[in-house]
Parts: sequence; structure tokens; C-alpha cells
Amino acid sequence: MDIDNIAAKAAAKIDAVRDARVNAVKTAAASSVELQEAVQLLAAAEQKYAKDYQAALRADWTESDLRGFGLDAPSKKAGGVPKALGRASQSQLMMPHLRRN
Repeated sequence: MDIDNIAAKAAAKIDAVRDARVNAVKTAAASSVELQEAVQLLAAAEQKYAKDYQAALRADWTESDLRGFGLDAPSKKAGGVPKALGRASQSQLMMPHLRRN
């Protein structure tokens, strides 16, 4: 039994496993970057479409006309707290420990 040969084989196996793990995380990281870039591109395209759609409405086209051309209204993104909630409800959303049971 050659101890050095066994150690070299063991080290090679460990290196191969480590390299596979590193490559897996590198691949996932690259995909994450691509996804973030795509999200940014999509957000910019949605913003441009909403602006252009509004311009078409200002040019006296109706939403019905635009739908007839196959153009859907741009999606509206809800942000913040709905207007229906009062100030007390807003503070409770921000500080759930203040909620009354």
C-alpha cells in the first residue's frame, strides 16, 4: 500500500468535489446577475410602455380603441398603504406590536 498514492487520490477527489461546488455557486451567481438585469430591463420597458400608452390616450384614442389594436392597459403597481386605511391602521401596520386583540 503506497500512502502517498492514496493521499494523492484522496486529495484529487476532494479537489474535484470542491471545484464542482464552486462552479455550481458561480453558475447560480451568474444567473442571478442575468435575472437582475432582466428585471431592470423589464421595469424600464414597462415604464416606457405606460408613458407611450398615456400618450396614445392623449392623442384621443380610447382604451377601447387601443384594446381593439391588441394593446392592453399597462399594469398598475400598487404601492404603499391603501387609502382606505386610516392613520391608526397605518401605524399598526408599521408597528404590529401595537395591535389590539
